[in-house]
Amino acid sequence: MKKLIEKTIGLYFNCLAYVSPRLLSKQGFNLFCNPMSQALKPYQSTFLKTGLDEVLNYENIKIQTYKWGNGRKKVLLIHGWASHSFRWKATIEHLIENDFTVYAFDAPAHGLSTGKMLNLVLYSKIIDLFIQKNTEIDNVISHSIGGFALVYYMYQQKENKIRKIVIMGAPGEAEDFFIFYKKSLGLNNNTLKSIKNEFIRIIGKEISYFSAPQFAKSIQTQGLIIHDKEDKDTSYENAIKLNKSWENSQLHITNGLGHSLKSKILLGDIVKFIEA
Repeated sequence: MKKLIEKTIGLYFNCLAYVSPRLLSKQGFNLFCNPMSQALKPYQSTFLKTGLDEVLNYENIKIQTYKWGNGRKKVLLIHGWASHSFRWKATIEHLIENDFTVYAFDAPAHGLSTGKMLNLVLYSKIIDLFIQKNTEIDNVISHSIGGFALVYYMYQQKENKIRKIVIMGAPGEAEDFFIFYKKSLGLNNNTLKSIKNEFIRIIGKEISYFSAPQFAKSIQTQGLIIHDKEDKDTSYENAIKLNKSWENSQLHITNGLGHSLKSKILLGDIVKFIEA
């Protein structure tokens, strides 16, 4: 059923490319930036309520933030695409046991935050907003597109107090997203070109500009890059390229954890890296 829906959307966009190119550009860009996140389940809401903190405002978007624990070490958790802060439940509990204060927030259009779309530029701005508000944070753990956004934030905001960062299962190039959508939706070259042009018009940068390995070349902060060989969402080759570009980074390739990278052993390794 999912594949049928995807192909139907692709066919609609391919037809729209001939009927109304301007409408295609707008709708295509909106789809590209729409995570189509699912509503929180009751058990997820129950857990998140234990850490509810203030709501931050960015333009017309309300960002729900969270805080758990009262440890001397401070860490921010940044989730990935079509996810929310609950994905960190086991991580939060482990970090609290190891003397951490844990911070998190739901990205725009995710979890309890408002908004209708998310892109790399917007995500990095929310990261900046949150860290400026919570200046005591000196460690960050991220997952998937949250990791890509964190690398972009570190590239832009070189004057920061972040001591160590962890990048888990992150994509490496913005171009990869367009390749994914072209393949999954069956978009033709003309359709994809129109959507790309709209992206460039709105974001103000060429797609090739958004490259995690290129951003990482100027990052001085210590980093731990984690990726799984069996990740079906983002290739572990991204982690290898990122590590080669990022002089002050360590690479940890796992096997069998998939894109989620959820493991008690891995959590222990992350804590050791932060505390070292």
